[in-house]
Amino acid sequence: MKRLSRVIATAAVALSLAAGLSAAQAQSSSTRNVGTHVYLLRGFMDIFSTGMDDLGVKLNRRGIRASVHGHAEYPTLVDDISDRYRRGIRENVVIIGHSLGANAAFSMAEDLGKRGISVPLIIAYDPTSPMTASANVARVVNFYSSTNGWGVAIGRGAGFRGSLSNVDLSRRGEMGHTDIDKSPALHAQSIGFIQSIGGGGNSRTSAAAPKSDATEKTNGAKPESKDDSKPGSDAAAKPAAGRTETAASPSAPSAPASN
Repeated sequence: MKRLSRVIATAAVALSLAAGLSAAQAQSSSTRNVGTHVYLLRGFMDIFSTGMDDLGVKLNRRGIRASVHGHAEYPTLVDDISDRYRRGIRENVVIIGHSLGANAAFSMAEDLGKRGISVPLIIAYDPTSPMTASANVARVVNFYSSTNGWGVAIGRGAGFRGSLSNVDLSRRGEMGHTDIDKSPALHAQSIGFIQSIGGGGNSRTSAAAPKSDATEKTNGAKPESKDDSKPGSDAAAKPAAGRTETAASPSAPSAPASN
């Protein structure tokens, strides 16, 4: 009798393990990656960040899936991404924001991290609050001006081990808070950063330095990406394969209240 009980118990364990393995295999086979999706977040009242709309058009023309949203929509975006994730639909989440939208980009990434979702890239255009990058973010590029009355540097949050580049454009001439998001040169650099992680139909798999499109030059000098993670640093901020920049976190400057 005891022997029969042991046999039955062993069979039950085997069946349970088989069922678990089958379920895991089914889940694995149903998981698919749909590629890169760039979420662009506008700033105050959705009226001062038309550059995000222009950048979205440029991205979609290059075969890089992009959608534009108000900064207050980010909790809904997190829910939608998480729902797809649970259903086995994966995507490379890239977040770009201007002003309040840049602030929201870091909040959105942090909320995604709480749900186990990584963010390969955040590009910020003149954030107005000293936000920090969360541990699930691989790379941050922050285009800002420290002299226009709004823009601030971004810091490293707890557990962040990625690459952080604060690019202070005030060193190359003033760039207004409502103009920075419309810069063709910055758009071209942003597209290059996205392509370097494998985004879009014309994407590059190697992480080469982004180059501005010849048709998207501004009058005067083209802004170059710099690593300003350490105040006073002027090293180039270029995507680098397998490299983590180790510059110290920028000190968080005070900023005017967000409008």
